[in-house]
Amino acid sequence: MSANSPLISADDEWSPLKAVIVGRAEHSAFPSEPFHAMAATMRKEHLAEFRPGNPFPPEVLEKAQQELDNFAAVLEQNGVRVYRPKEVDWLKVGGFTGAMPRDTFMTVGNTLIESPFPWRCRQKEVQLGYMDILDLLSSDYCARICRAPTIVGRDTIYDGVGGTNGNSETNGSHHWAINNSRPAFETADFMRFGKTIIAQISNVTNKKGIDYVQAMVPEGYTVEILETNEGFTTRHIDATILPLRKGLLVYSPPRVSEESLRSHAVFQDWELHPLPYTPQPEKNPWPPQYMCSPWLVLNGLSLDEKRIFVEEKNKEFADWIRDRFGMEPILLPFAHVNSIGGSFHCSTVDLVRSA
Repeated sequence: MSANSPLISADDEWSPLKAVIVGRAEHSAFPSEPFHAMAATMRKEHLAEFRPGNPFPPEVLEKAQQELDNFAAVLEQNGVRVYRPKEVDWLKVGGFTGAMPRDTFMTVGNTLIESPFPWRCRQKEVQLGYMDILDLLSSDYCARICRAPTIVGRDTIYDGVGGTNGNSETNGSHHWAINNSRPAFETADFMRFGKTIIAQISNVTNKKGIDYVQAMVPEGYTVEILETNEGFTTRHIDATILPLRKGLLVYSPPRVSEESLRSHAVFQDWELHPLPYTPQPEKNPWPPQYMCSPWLVLNGLSLDEKRIFVEEKNKEFADWIRDRFGMEPILLPFAHVNSIGGSFHCSTVDLVRSA
């Protein structure tokens, strides 16, 4: 990248990647929120781990950090500028992790939008981990950085939800783990398709949050809500749909239908392919997959329209996209990062993609 290149500029998920934030795993702790919020989003067999002051196993975090460092090095070898957040003791501050910046920021054109997190354990994440990066990015006079709105007074995001039936207030057309009292979202519930941003309502993203993003994006961009199958999509659109390149998208059939996708004009001329098999969880996996379903196979990061990062164990998926679509999977170890919350897409924020 030249000295005059923009520091923030991305309109899609597949154009050549030029600059990216890659997360850090050290000192990550299990997120701790009201029981109903954890029960709505986490695997039942691990729910007891999601309590205050509980660190992830040190051997998992050590390997996860090695995987993230290796990933960052491979990106740099491919000419990508890589930014890393500060090392923070998330356990000490009652936080979660610095490994999943995709939940924290989204680039839309020349604008970087910060999440107004629903989870209280994440609301210090930017202040503690990312301010140096924001200061550097703000030196680009063409860039806009939209900080999350301040919560004044008591946070009401859980009011009226999480009663004896698990949830008791609607957020949109379905019962979710948060209400619609203030804007709340994680930016991993949004994907860019040129001037169209596709979003989903989930247990961490509400309608007011989506309306807020619409108000923050540059002029000419629109945010559209994707109707997903109730009960399957609990968090994050990037384990539901995966654009491989312009005009070609893979999706999870249990989570979303082709009909729902086709209802958006941006997909009218696209090839839409259901993943032709159902990813199955390993029996007694190591490391334990505390926070993610097997559909994390769709959580890939495109280096460009030909190359995409895939976890090295997902060989069936890698073979399928290679043989069916002529893609070039870049297989890297990432199972320990998966264990604490996501894969290549979750662990990054693509700041610059060149059209």
